[in-house]
Amino acid sequence: MDVFSSILEIPSDTGYWLVRADGGKYYDDFFLNNFIAVSDNEITLEMISKYNKGSLVGITTEFFKDIYSKVYSDWTSQQVAHAVSRTQKFIVEMKIGDLILVPSRNSKDFLIGVITSDVYQITEEEVTSKVEVNFAINPFLKRRNVKWIKEISRREISDKLYWILSAHQTIFNLEENKDNINQLLAPIYVQDGICHGTIKISKKEGLNVNEWYDFYSIIKEHSDEMIIKSNVQSPGLIEFVTENAGTIIAVTTVLSGFIIGEVNIMGIKLKGILPYFQSHKKGELEMEVMVEEKRAKQLENERTQFELEKEREIWETKKLETQAERLRLQLQISNFDAGRVFGDQMQTDNQDDQDAGES
Repeated sequence: MDVFSSILEIPSDTGYWLVRADGGKYYDDFFLNNFIAVSDNEITLEMISKYNKGSLVGITTEFFKDIYSKVYSDWTSQQVAHAVSRTQKFIVEMKIGDLILVPSRNSKDFLIGVITSDVYQITEEEVTSKVEVNFAINPFLKRRNVKWIKEISRREISDKLYWILSAHQTIFNLEENKDNINQLLAPIYVQDGICHGTIKISKKEGLNVNEWYDFYSIIKEHSDEMIIKSNVQSPGLIEFVTENAGTIIAVTTVLSGFIIGEVNIMGIKLKGILPYFQSHKKGELEMEVMVEEKRAKQLENERTQFELEKEREIWETKKLETQAERLRLQLQISNFDAGRVFGDQMQTDNQDDQDAGES
């Protein structure tokens, strides 16, 4: 089995949201109990449903303003507007399958997860934990369940996302930054039929002309139709974009050295976000064994390959591999796979702890 026998496919209709945990206060509760929540408990789902003839769908901003103005009559128009914005996004605009980012205190780390439920409401009695915990319990009643898939360090996010560190809205749409968020999920992914691959250059000094030339020469050996995105700065991330997943895999693995030897691009399977991460942990544990087995097989077949291939072809292949290895060491190129993936066992344990507290 190849490490990239499956590639993450992100649905085109995926939404992207940042949800604050009250300055990180409820970060642990969100994570350990697999949910996100929105404030203003006095605005109930039953109230909203009755207001909108039994439905939570298609509620307008003016509709929410009317409810908030009546329930919180002492609020200013600005307070109402901010509250309406976050509640409307949480109840109406968010949907199952959307990606969620939650920052910790001081935005040191970020949880990334996928919404797995429609909005629902718990009772105040359900909020109170029946077991002693060492984290702040979130008191908000309107909630959505989330499957957390990764925790990302602040230093791993793109500088194009730094603006969210100073933004003060409780919930806001990150659609315009979706490429920067997708990049955090997997080193290679597909969305809207386009494949993206990312590597990291850790060389502290900037790349000189010769290094850039060597870098692009190796890429051109595989494709001259690929789009390359970078911040031009080093250290930094280099992103490759093309419709051909096989090309992305070949270039990414050759430059990063992530897979030893030839990449078999036949039979690549695309997996949705949750299926991909459910199998990711197992693949991570098996990776070292697979690489060793692959290398052993290559050594076994090496003599046969030399006999079958022409000497010129052998020389060109070896030359390219040697150039890539030299450049990889020189520029300190590595595969970019941000954060740590939460295994299924951790998610199950979290849910078991929650159930035990409710029994």
